[in-house]
Amino acid sequence: MSLQEFRDNRARAKRADILDAASRLFSERGFRDVSTATLAAQAGVSTATLYRYFEDKEALFAAVVDALVADVIQAVANQPASLEDKLHDLALRYALLLSDTVVVGLIRAVVSDSQSSSGFRDQLALHGSEIFADEFDSEITDLLTEQNPAEAANALQASIELRGALEHVTLLPELLFNEYLPRDELESAVERTLASWRRRWLEDTGPE
Repeated sequence: MSLQEFRDNRARAKRADILDAASRLFSERGFRDVSTATLAAQAGVSTATLYRYFEDKEALFAAVVDALVADVIQAVANQPASLEDKLHDLALRYALLLSDTVVVGLIRAVVSDSQSSSGFRDQLALHGSEIFADEFDSEITDLLTEQNPAEAANALQASIELRGALEHVTLLPELLFNEYLPRDELESAVERTLASWRRRWLEDTGPE
C-alpha cells in the first residue's frame, strides 16, 4: 500500500467515524443540543479535524442524511432485478429506513428544532421525511420512465404518491404516537400500499 492510499483510507475511516457519532448524537439529543466539540469528542477527533471534513454542523447533518439514503438507493440500484422486484425492494427498504429509531430521531431533531435558521429548515425541508425524499423520488421516477418513457410526465407524481403512502403507514404513527410496527406487520403494510399504488399507476395508463 502506498503512502497516499494509506492516507486516503485513514481519511475515509475518520469521516465514517464522524458520521457514525453524529448520527447517534443527533438522534438522541436533537440538533441544537449537540455541539461540534461534543461531536468531535465522540468521534475521537479534534474539532479542527471535524471542520476539515464538514464546513459546519448543518453540513454534517446533511451528510448523515445523505449517507442513510445512499445505502438504501445503492442496494436497490445494483440489483439485476425486474421493475416489480426493484419497486418492492425499494419500497420495503424505504419503509424500514423510516422505521429505524435513529432515523426517526434525526427527523424529530430537525422538526422540533425551532431555533434552527430558516435557511437550514428550508434546505432540509422540515416536514418529516422530506429530508429523505429527493433520492427516493429520483430513483422511482427513473425506474418508471425506463419502463415506459411515454409516462415520464406522470412518473414524479407517481413517486410522490408512493412515498406519501409509505410514510403514512410508517412515519406518521411513529412521530405522533411513538408506535413502531413489528417487521412482519410492516412488510404486510408495504405490500398493501404497493398493491393499491400499482392499480393506480401500473395497471392503468396514469392517475384517474
